[in-house]
Amino acid sequence: MNLYKYCFFCMVFLIMPHIVSAESYGGKSDSYKKQSDLNWVIDRQHIQTPRGGTTKGLKPELDSNPSEYYIKLSKSKNTKDKDRYAILSMIGEFRSNFEFTEMFGSEFDYQLDSPYKSWGTEMVIPLIVEENLISLQHIIMMHFTGDKGEIIQSHVVKHWRQDWKFEDKNIFTYQPDMKWVNVIQNSVKGTWSQSVYQVDDTPRYESYGKWIHGDGGSKWISKITPRPLPRREFSVRDDYDFLSGVNKITILPWGWVMEEMNDKITKNNNYVGSEYGIARYQKIKNYDFDEANKYWKSTKEYWKEVRLSWNKKLDNESVVCTNKLVDSKPSYVFYFTEADVFAKDNNLSLARENIKNITAKFHKKNCG
Repeated sequence: MNLYKYCFFCMVFLIMPHIVSAESYGGKSDSYKKQSDLNWVIDRQHIQTPRGGTTKGLKPELDSNPSEYYIKLSKSKNTKDKDRYAILSMIGEFRSNFEFTEMFGSEFDYQLDSPYKSWGTEMVIPLIVEENLISLQHIIMMHFTGDKGEIIQSHVVKHWRQDWKFEDKNIFTYQPDMKWVNVIQNSVKGTWSQSVYQVDDTPRYESYGKWIHGDGGSKWISKITPRPLPRREFSVRDDYDFLSGVNKITILPWGWVMEEMNDKITKNNNYVGSEYGIARYQKIKNYDFDEANKYWKSTKEYWKEVRLSWNKKLDNESVVCTNKLVDSKPSYVFYFTEADVFAKDNNLSLARENIKNITAKFHKKNCG
């Protein structure tokens, strides 16, 4: 497995939009498009070439039927049950489209970066489903196609993970550089926290908010959430140090949408610019996820141990700091290499020892 190939897929999402009626500005539109026929919603590619993934993949078949959890969500009368069914409605197989567009900057002649666009096909599977804790794992399964539409390569990548906790008072809040501080929250009644983890289960960010349910769908809006730069940014930008944004997740009959409204901030709290992002997950059917299921079956015990190694730090320490690189390599290179080894030999005791060593390399015991 070429570990750097998967960097193409390392994307992070989540947002809050401004909603206006169709007739609020400029009168009623005379041009409408089916949303299922569109890949991109925010667009300026006619004047600026987007960056991101351009690989052609096998076109999936969209599924317009609501999931079993969405049906339960629609029928339930209990607020907490509706919250849980909304979270569980993110389980399934999806076509995911990702757009991030820099909208404006602080300087008069600020140069807007190229919009970022990419897409994938991925499945979301439950790891833990309890009354007050739900953990969901994303796994990308892409079938790449040639000019004639033939499959030329298939690729599996363990993607990000999200953990949801009910009335969670301990919110790990990101601070630059690579530092997470446990901030105790008092007003959490009826809220759910969402913790987002990197592709290798190292921490990324956490926030909390309330679910709001209506006939057309359900939405969760976070508090303002600082987080480290995603790969699509830190690999090309060095003029700011972290993102501070509001996240929104909307659950719909045909899938779900994550949105972000992010400010780009420097270490000394200077504002640089803002971006809007959207990740749209549309339900699909009859897509071949066999290789993704095989990968997860062969490595899930390994990744469980990785989760445990970091959960011990996050659950028992008030401040957690990590090294960005060890031997000029990020943590995912080490973890994914050992995951491939485990898939072949299935030696859990050896895997635990290797995971312990990798985690020790990247976890800073003393940080300011």
